[in-house]
Amino acid sequence: MKFLAAFILSLSLLATSSFAVSLNAPLVLKMQEDRSMAASDFTTEETPEHDWGPIKFLVGVYSYCFLIFGIAWAGVGLSNIHDEDINAGAMIGSGLGMAGLGALGIWWAF
Repeated sequence: MKFLAAFILSLSLLATSSFAVSLNAPLVLKMQEDRSMAASDFTTEETPEHDWGPIKFLVGVYSYCFLIFGIAWAGVGLSNIHDEDINAGAMIGSGLGMAGLGALGIWWAF
């Protein structure tokens, strides 16, 4: 019961902080007030095409393992469906979910 109370309290605190109104004037109003601001004042920092780092490499390796294991787990579930195993559907669903998670991680990392 304490977990439920802590969860509701943290959810309410998170919701109120995300809808908070800042006391600073928005950038749009500042630009409307100051008409002397030119378009050349804005600089954009472009990120490189491939931002390699140890975290992305680690996520890519783990995601590849998730993809392979998820496909294998779904295959085991498909082979058990003919034996009328009661957990075969759950194995297929969890295997495809893990494969999807692995594919998403590979897409993000590489």
